[in-house]
Amino acid sequence: MRRINSNFRTGFISEEGQKISNRDYFGYVEMDNFACYVLADSLDGETRSNSAQFVVESLIRSFGENPTLRKGKLKKYIQNAHRELRKMRGGMHLKASVVLAVTDYKKLRYCYVGNSRLYLLRNSRFLIQTKDQSLTRNLIDDRKIPLDQAAQHEERNNLYSYLGGKETPRPVISKKIRLEDGDVLEIMTRGVWENCSDSQLLEASEDAKEPEDVLNKVEDIVLARQEDHRIDNYSLAVTFIDKVYRSPKKKISIRQVLLVAVPVVLLAGGIGLALYLNHRNKVKDQENLTMAMESGETYLQYDNFEKGAQEYQTALELAKDLNKKEEASEADEYLKLSEQIILADQAMADEDYQKAQELYLTARKLSMDAGNVGKAYIDSRLKETRDYMEVYDLIELGMAKEENGNLEGAAENYRQARDLAASIYYGAGKEEAMSRQAAVEEKLDAEAAKAAEAEQQAQTAAKEAAAKEMESQAAMQELENQQKANDQKNAIELENQGNELLAQGEYESAVTYYRTAQAIYIRLELPELADGINGKIAAAQAGAEAKRRQQQSQGTETAVQEQTAGQGPEEQPQEAGITG
Repeated sequence: MRRINSNFRTGFISEEGQKISNRDYFGYVEMDNFACYVLADSLDGETRSNSAQFVVESLIRSFGENPTLRKGKLKKYIQNAHRELRKMRGGMHLKASVVLAVTDYKKLRYCYVGNSRLYLLRNSRFLIQTKDQSLTRNLIDDRKIPLDQAAQHEERNNLYSYLGGKETPRPVISKKIRLEDGDVLEIMTRGVWENCSDSQLLEASEDAKEPEDVLNKVEDIVLARQEDHRIDNYSLAVTFIDKVYRSPKKKISIRQVLLVAVPVVLLAGGIGLALYLNHRNKVKDQENLTMAMESGETYLQYDNFEKGAQEYQTALELAKDLNKKEEASEADEYLKLSEQIILADQAMADEDYQKAQELYLTARKLSMDAGNVGKAYIDSRLKETRDYMEVYDLIELGMAKEENGNLEGAAENYRQARDLAASIYYGAGKEEAMSRQAAVEEKLDAEAAKAAEAEQQAQTAAKEAAAKEMESQAAMQELENQQKANDQKNAIELENQGNELLAQGEYESAVTYYRTAQAIYIRLELPELADGINGKIAAAQAGAEAKRRQQQSQGTETAVQEQTAGQGPEEQPQEAGITG
């Protein structure tokens, strides 16, 4: 009866674009109390089979047989479609991305695997936008690329989770979202979001009266890009939620209960009353179970995991009493997740960041198994643990450098730790880093002062040594000058003695004195004086030669005289008489 007391209007387009065939597929079913909308995108290039169509039909079939908003069931339907897709491969590599939205006409729950997207618009803004399970999305989350580049990024179709692969898909399953009149649900494949930006989609949806209005505007935007871009298969389904179902608030009065119970009591006595009371208790327990489950979900939505754990503990006990296995399993799943996060938070508070990181990683796995409930909180805490651990890693690195005597390197690491701690508002880490930085800088200042003093002392010693060296060199120069003066004086005396000997006709001795004096002049680098002696040496040598010749002449004459004196008169030459 919910369907006829609500108003959901759906329209869709699904076209091949510039591909040979359309391998997207959309299907939906609207029943009395539930509705299901499924859109899939074939990720393989197989032409013999449409994996998207197979996945949609599998999910519609599973939902039609057992319609539900339970996370466990929806996850099971996704896993069944994955297994069935792998079974029918037959040598083909069938793969698909899928997005699924289910509703009881009051609340909505969605799940998806891959990069098919779901948007929920409320009051002309996006209330919900799914995040692709792709490398590009991870780069966006890590702030390595801006969001506006995602639609054309080369890794946008590099998925880490999809149907049909070797790995078990990890579906993202949302919490229940309470719908409001005027909401707009839009699900699409990559052919749409690659060619139509979020702002364009929002503009196309604004003031639209019919789903077809949105479809036509978006299709125009997509096709306008076909001249510059190759358009893939594109599919878009739009559901206008004009009116959500509202339960009639009717309570059973005590009078009505008694009117029904009295005949039963009269007929069956105490047994009938006992059965009624037992039924009433079960109804009450069921109401409490539903309330506890919804309260727990609300607390987890606002990251109040302690309250959430309490509610899910109550729900688990009630579900076991009522033999509700599915509810018990779901409550136990969320209880374990909440308790894991509480343990991680406690380790964080105790500043045991390594332990906290391990606990948060376990909690993250539990969150993924539970449809990513609390994942944003866990990821933010994991980032905090990484940042805190990085602060202490920098501090420890600084301590190691300080121990090894690298004070400048230590100071730099402490400064980095201080700045990082300040940027993440980590007071304790900042205080420790600043304290250690101040201590090591004090050591650096002391060493600098000591080095400056040593440098000053070295400069003073160097100046004194230089002064002594200059004095020594001056003394040596003085001594050398004195020696040169003495040598020059000796050379002059030798030259004068040579002059005297030359005057006395002692030419050979004069040459000796001259040459000795000349050698001294040459050694003293006095070329003019040295050259000036050459003439004297030449004169002495000439005098010596003349003297030698004279001596030879005198010797000959003496010999003749002696020979003449030894002869008689008759032996005298006749010329002598003639000469006489």
